[in-house]
Amino acid sequence: MRFKTLSVGRKTGASWSMDVGYGLMGLPLALLGLPFYFYMPNYWYENWGVSLAAIGLALFVTRIADMVTDPLVGLYSDRWESRFGYLRQTQFGAVLLIVGTWPLFFPFASLFQQYTFGYLVVWSFVAFLGWTWLAVPYQAVVSRLTHDPDVKTRLTSFREGFGLVGVMLALSLPVILSETPTSQPVFEVLFGVLLVTLLVALAVQSGRFRETLKRKRPDSVRVTSIRSLWRHHRWSFGIMPAYFFNGLANAFPATLFMFFVSDALQMEAQAGVLLAVFFVSGVLGLPFWFWLSTKVEKYQAWAFSMLFSAISFTGLIWVEVGDFYAYLAICVLTGWSLGADLALPSSLQVDLVHRLEKQSAQAAGTLFGLWGLLTKLAIALSLGIALPLLDLLGLEQGSTSAITALWWMYGVIPVCLKLFAVGWVLCFGRQWT
Repeated sequence: MRFKTLSVGRKTGASWSMDVGYGLMGLPLALLGLPFYFYMPNYWYENWGVSLAAIGLALFVTRIADMVTDPLVGLYSDRWESRFGYLRQTQFGAVLLIVGTWPLFFPFASLFQQYTFGYLVVWSFVAFLGWTWLAVPYQAVVSRLTHDPDVKTRLTSFREGFGLVGVMLALSLPVILSETPTSQPVFEVLFGVLLVTLLVALAVQSGRFRETLKRKRPDSVRVTSIRSLWRHHRWSFGIMPAYFFNGLANAFPATLFMFFVSDALQMEAQAGVLLAVFFVSGVLGLPFWFWLSTKVEKYQAWAFSMLFSAISFTGLIWVEVGDFYAYLAICVLTGWSLGADLALPSSLQVDLVHRLEKQSAQAAGTLFGLWGLLTKLAIALSLGIALPLLDLLGLEQGSTSAITALWWMYGVIPVCLKLFAVGWVLCFGRQWT
């Protein structure tokens, strides 16, 4: 199959450089996921004596602010593209990300201990804002690089593939360094890897796509507000319910994984291996989902991947306490669908952006900002529902009701949410293509 790109005078021979050139930025962006969600709260608690209440409240405040900034960054990304360009916006986001991450990884002792809550809120907000300002234009730029639907899927697959490599790297660093995940050496190496990969990705993108991105959009294409989108292009919001409910279905197991493995299955020592197998399976599954998306409609491939994941989760019925190999099989099967969950919705979203541009409406940043809001809302809801409920039911004391609720929230609720998303996609997916 010969893929078409917008690169001047280049056809299939340049596809790999295009794929890698675009996808590489996914690695540093994903590299921070585990530290921000899992490592840093314990890092501050164990090494700096910060109370869990202060950490939790600070992260809650910044997550709410971060959720609000996504559509705002997306809207201004669209409006400023003609003035500043994609590359300058991502460079600005990268600077903010580094500036915000440094004080979180290596706190200024006197300020940190004297103004702990404010310190965490300010620098977390700067880091998350930088991440958003880098991620939103990065996701949206696919619509500028190609109009070929198969190439769009391939580009998003490479982006998510590099993202999974970043997650695996963050997981493996403590093992490589023979340190605990919350030790200072891990954060030092992690920051160095982040800085290097971010600079390399920016340099590669600048060299590979500078000429392509200099091309201006047609004058007939105008920046569109959220209100105007809803009024004139309401169909462009059609993917959002499925995207949100599938994201919520993924957020519950992600939030509860460590609790489920430790308290429900009593296999805390094997948690790292199980998590690594899950992500490796996701990487290995990406080529299959890309191939399937070229054989059937893209929305059908996404629906099948969600259905496959839901069916795989039902295998938890046969998993018992301490049954390592049975749960390992569940991790392999559900991980296989991970690549599709990451790549196919993003590719469908780019298709929607192209369809809007054909109708003279530029809204790539705005829509990716809204989709980012839905992703973070799903994470916030899973945290806000699951953890307080488990605490109320007495998970720390090992109560039977808490363990039962943990099984339901980890294995049953996600299946129901995914089945709803599958039904929505199959009913309305044809409208998005």
